[in-house]
Amino acid sequence: MVQYNRAAEVQFSGFVRDAQNGELLIGANVLISDQQSGTTTDNRGYFSLKASTPCKLNISYIGYKTAELSIISSRDSLLNVSLETDNNLQEVTVTAFRERHFEKTRFSSKDLMQIPTLGGKPDVIKSLQLIPGVQTQSEGMSLMMVRGGEPGQNQYLLDNVPLIYVNHLGGLLSVFNPDMINSVDFYKGNFPARQGGKLSSIVDITQREGNISKHQGSFSIGITDLSFTFEGPLANKKLSYIVTARKTVTDALLGLISVLVKENDAIVSYGFHDINAKLNWKPDDRNNLSLNLYQGDDYLNYWTKPWKMTNDERSHFNQQWGNWLISGRWNRIITPKLYAENILSYSRYRNKTGQDYSYKEDDVAKEIKSLNRASVNDFSLRSAWKYAFLKNWNIEFGGQISNLIYEPNYNYLSTSSTPAIGDKFNAIESAVYMDNKINLIPGLLIQPSFRLSSFSNNGKSYIEPEPRVNISYSPNQNQSFNLNYMRVSQSSHLVFAQSELLKKEVWLPATAILPPEISNQYAFSWNGQFAGGKYSLETGVYYKQMNHLVTLKEGYENMINITAVENKIESNGKGTAYGAELMLKKNTGKWTGSLGYAWSYADRTFANINNGDKYEYDFNRPHNVTLTVNRVLPKNWTMNVVWIFQSGMPYTPALGRFYTMNPETQKPAIEIIYGDKNSARMQPYHRLDLGFSHTITNRKGNKAVWTYSIYNAYNRINPFGYYYDDDNNRDNFTDYTRPLQLYKIGLFSIIPSISYKVYFDYNKRSEKQPKEKKKHNWLYF
Repeated sequence: MVQYNRAAEVQFSGFVRDAQNGELLIGANVLISDQQSGTTTDNRGYFSLKASTPCKLNISYIGYKTAELSIISSRDSLLNVSLETDNNLQEVTVTAFRERHFEKTRFSSKDLMQIPTLGGKPDVIKSLQLIPGVQTQSEGMSLMMVRGGEPGQNQYLLDNVPLIYVNHLGGLLSVFNPDMINSVDFYKGNFPARQGGKLSSIVDITQREGNISKHQGSFSIGITDLSFTFEGPLANKKLSYIVTARKTVTDALLGLISVLVKENDAIVSYGFHDINAKLNWKPDDRNNLSLNLYQGDDYLNYWTKPWKMTNDERSHFNQQWGNWLISGRWNRIITPKLYAENILSYSRYRNKTGQDYSYKEDDVAKEIKSLNRASVNDFSLRSAWKYAFLKNWNIEFGGQISNLIYEPNYNYLSTSSTPAIGDKFNAIESAVYMDNKINLIPGLLIQPSFRLSSFSNNGKSYIEPEPRVNISYSPNQNQSFNLNYMRVSQSSHLVFAQSELLKKEVWLPATAILPPEISNQYAFSWNGQFAGGKYSLETGVYYKQMNHLVTLKEGYENMINITAVENKIESNGKGTAYGAELMLKKNTGKWTGSLGYAWSYADRTFANINNGDKYEYDFNRPHNVTLTVNRVLPKNWTMNVVWIFQSGMPYTPALGRFYTMNPETQKPAIEIIYGDKNSARMQPYHRLDLGFSHTITNRKGNKAVWTYSIYNAYNRINPFGYYYDDDNNRDNFTDYTRPLQLYKIGLFSIIPSISYKVYFDYNKRSEKQPKEKKKHNWLYF
């Protein structure tokens, strides 16, 4: 390289990776040390910045040794940086540059491991529920409500491809296998212009690419499921692969228990599985291609016991729901100033419920079959570009187009004269966007962005402009102020419909009757760090208006036996949400953790619900407190503690009852008189979870981790729901003398869990390490 005396403006771009396994390091700091400027790597490990050469580049990442590069080239350059792990790092040194992401929280795979959960396995959505502004639907559920929004207003992305259904077991667990995750970026506001289509939040999950240096894997078993991972290099280390899978261990056990219980008339079995696979090819320094596959299903079966039936009757209910996703991605650095990503994808969600019933009538075998199905198919092409326009001005632009096929209500009955009926919608959704990041003066960032979305379905088209602007000011390196506004549209509506066994998610497209949902959100926040980055604090307020919301009409619970599904939908609802949030973190040391608090309010208004009057949103919890504590203990032990407090959910109280005569049975019946919708509140929800992990070396020299957890450690019976009765005997509700009383339904008491995970390496070392004599450590609960 030639050294010049006169400083030259040079554009640098490239990737930062782990030197051992080749995995991308997301959020690594890239600092021009003598010019006090820099950036961080994005969720592809990519960075781009302009500097005056000669200069020194410092690249750092928590848990890794800092790399220092001397740059004297006068040409735009491509850099590939590999960082070595630093096992002796005791404290994190915070550099002078710190890029701030307002309204965004990032979790690494290591962060996920520190949250004790039901079943002893990490869960992405359970971790997100600890963030101020995020509320859970009910006990143990993985469904999220963000800033007064609905469960269907959150977008989940796997390597920038939407995944439609994200829960197992009705919401107790999420579908994301933690062994596959590199990082999770969570936005509750200030969405990048690239992202849209959902009103409340973006959950952007970046998956791992697989170890490029050696073949390795892991196996894990817990009380709910077992899982494994295989990964390694192929084709002279130009290719890497990773495959993960998990499967429940409860299927046969539930069936056996239901067989042995004599009082039970049915055999019940439930299970789920997830399979992830990714193939990554890096032919040269500029290009990266990957193929990604996900498939997951839940299945609930219900057989009537043949020995308890008559007339050779047989009955089998089955409910099955889940996703398929396959995508191909091409990332390319065209020039040091221009970077592109193109994705072609297909995803499908379907939830089907069927019954096979057979019997004999006059010695003639007969059979009745029925099927109800809801599904969405998504064929998409996405293109995203990053361009370093000027030294202080970066532009991101691109677009997408999707063919969406909705089938919200397919019904089949073998004995019907018209056995198959239902609705089907073939829609086209597209969007273009531009996102500008302009540093006007030191410390002042202005981000004017624009997204234009379009949706066409059965001759009806909607074009929605979505302006967004973000202004942040940093008076010094330790604090920042932020003001942002965003408008977002959503062309798909989610309703929860009751099936024969469980509730199912039914997605409806925007139509002439059901226009796209719209949200306008304003937010102001401040964040700062103290004691050299040891502590950080973020606080903010927000206000959000939502229009064209939908829900099932009062009195309807399912979508069965009707066409024109809009007839069951209450549309054009309005919602308002506002609140204040605070999060205090301790980032370094043997003791780490966080304290979060949120105060919030959310309401809804529909013309034909609650007499058209405004009412409190079904899942609004005004006060939310979360406390997390993590401690590194001697002898490779770690401790994790989570405490949660939430206000109770609103419910509709009963004012009294009156008696009527059933015209068919000529027997008395009781009708309850209800008050205003959601005008009373359930008991508060609070829970303590404990987790302990012990890392050991097993007899074969492999690393292994025992994880012990206690869900609901002090055995609080939290309310799942309320009901009214006069004697707590729900089969007898016609007593005329006893007063009406309120009773609580609770789901979970204290639940201890244990899991074991072992790591293995196919590339055996030539020299075996001497085994240490181990002492047994026992932990009792």
